[in-house]
Amino acid sequence: MINVKHLSLLLVMAFTAVTISAQELIKNGDFELNPRVQRGTSATTGWDSRKPVVVTHVDPISANNPHYAVICCDTLYNSGVDGIDVAEGTKYDLSIALRNIPAVKAENRTEGNKLVIVQLIDEQCKPIAETTIRVEGQGWQQFDRQFAAIATCSKARLAIIGIGCAKIAIDKVSLKKH
Repeated sequence: MINVKHLSLLLVMAFTAVTISAQELIKNGDFELNPRVQRGTSATTGWDSRKPVVVTHVDPISANNPHYAVICCDTLYNSGVDGIDVAEGTKYDLSIALRNIPAVKAENRTEGNKLVIVQLIDEQCKPIAETTIRVEGQGWQQFDRQFAAIATCSKARLAIIGIGCAKIAIDKVSLKKH
């Protein structure tokens, strides 16, 4: 016979797990999935790009979160678990850590400004929500932005677009409904 206390506890735990997982709309926002722990995964699980996704661990945001992605003048995509369900008029909270990476040669270094555009895009790659971030300096910086969708899409993707040829490090990406 099932103990009512145990059944209640199991139901609360299941509801909490569903609620927590439903809040985060992207997959592997910290580039830390480990194939030894989670079979069939890697640091790039959930992420896609036209170029190979570069994940490194030099000068990480923290020792507990050593991996992050690096892009140049490219776009990094995340389709969520099975597409991101976006509703017109809904606000979304974005949190992202970014860091400029200086060029190896001194003559190729810029002042350390990098423009990053973050969008929710539909199946035809049209932006349905957007925010722009200017990263200044060389250290890791946490950015929190809120933006609203102008259209509805059940299979949207998150797009992180690096503008210009300077490299940018990306970590701790989170997207939630407001």
